[in-house]
Amino acid sequence: MPHVTLKQVLTPARAGGYGVLSLLAGNLEMVVGAVQAAEEKRAPLILAFNAEMVPDIPMELALPVAVNAAQRARVPIATILDHGDGPESIVRAIRLGCSSVMFDGSALPYEDNVAHTCEAVRLAHAVGVSVEAELGSIGGSAIEAAGGSEESVLTDPAMAEEFVARTGIDALAVSVGNMHGPYRGEPSIDLDRVRSILGRVKVPLVMHGASGLADEMYPRLVAAGISKICYYTAMGLAATADLRQLFTEETPEALAYHRLVSRSTTFFRRDTQRLIGLVGGAGICVDQS
Repeated sequence: MPHVTLKQVLTPARAGGYGVLSLLAGNLEMVVGAVQAAEEKRAPLILAFNAEMVPDIPMELALPVAVNAAQRARVPIATILDHGDGPESIVRAIRLGCSSVMFDGSALPYEDNVAHTCEAVRLAHAVGVSVEAELGSIGGSAIEAAGGSEESVLTDPAMAEEFVARTGIDALAVSVGNMHGPYRGEPSIDLDRVRSILGRVKVPLVMHGASGLADEMYPRLVAAGISKICYYTAMGLAATADLRQLFTEETPEALAYHRLVSRSTTFFRRDTQRLIGLVGGAGICVDQS
């Protein structure tokens, strides 16, 4: 199956009313487990590299792993630079074969966000690479459990319509009550705002900070109009808990490091399978084996 762009996986998702997972391509176990699950469930997938999340793993090593896995997969898989901060990181990702990039100018004044996003679109579209951008800002932090900003600026539907028209982006990340990292208290996701934005823009909508919600919320998010669901924090915490369980099951002498690699790969495969079911992505693709 060809390595595809964000636009190629999300445009059918928006039209078909299903969700596509975007999972952290932080190491080989994450990538292999996620791709195995996508193939088994016949679901499209997005592999995301985020430099902030894995600062000890250079982009030049991590992105080729994700790209190679996407090229070999039996289902459509896109790769994306997550939360790119400027032309330098975007150009690096494109040169490494990434099919899609996200420019995150959500912390900038509106006109600056527009201008910098337009530049990202110019660079990426010239070589057939998709672009995601963000309007509004999402609080919290996926890096520090108690870090990041508590404040969010919700996406204004009218501004979203203008932003998409002026920039020519392929997908729009929105702020509708979602938070990076663990939620503080009961999440309050504004599904009416999602529907309003969806009615004003033609591009697929993206939700960052989508992990840690109740299982029944994911079908509702997709039904309201979210096509790309970015999921990591809850999965990362559960993976650690699974490894702690392994330590209670085995003696230290039996736990050489390769056992941890195997256990982690199996965990990411199984949890990805579960999540694909929640967002309605199973059975979408024809198996190309």
